[in-house]
Amino acid sequence: MKIRPIVPALGLGLALWLGPAAADEPVRTPAPRPEEMMLAYALLEAAGTPNTMEQTLQHSLNAQLQSAPELLPFRSAFESYLRRTISYEAQKEELAKAYLELYTPDEMRELIRFYQTPIGRRKAAADAKIAVSLAEVTRRKMAEQLPQFQQELQKLQQLRQPAQTPVGPRLPSPAQP
Repeated sequence: MKIRPIVPALGLGLALWLGPAAADEPVRTPAPRPEEMMLAYALLEAAGTPNTMEQTLQHSLNAQLQSAPELLPFRSAFESYLRRTISYEAQKEELAKAYLELYTPDEMRELIRFYQTPIGRRKAAADAKIAVSLAEVTRRKMAEQLPQFQQELQKLQQLRQPAQTPVGPRLPSPAQP
């Protein structure tokens, strides 16, 4: 039984959806205050992040089970795994901390106000559909490119294998005395 690469694609999709990292190296910041965390949670809620992540999780689960029907008997275990790893509840704290690194409290309040407007609510609702579409496009493109990638890996593996050296004593060539 082989699980296809939907989970890495989902992770990539979520990473793209959430935006670029603030820096390449981890930033050592003091622990956020409880009121800052509550503000970040409010922003996540206002932005529709729980709904987006739930829809993405369900899409990923269904896509995986459709592409590998042999996994159907293990649906509950697979869903449990996804809930422990990529669900909103599993990532809520880390997402809030990421928002706190990217935005000031005043900026988060402004974003919350935006998401409370009609266009903000529409954007939040659309984000879930966009995330699912992105996950599907990513999965499809990875599947399309997989044979070429496998060929490239095989070529690299062949180049890395040491050259076959003849076994036994080296005989002089006929031109040598």
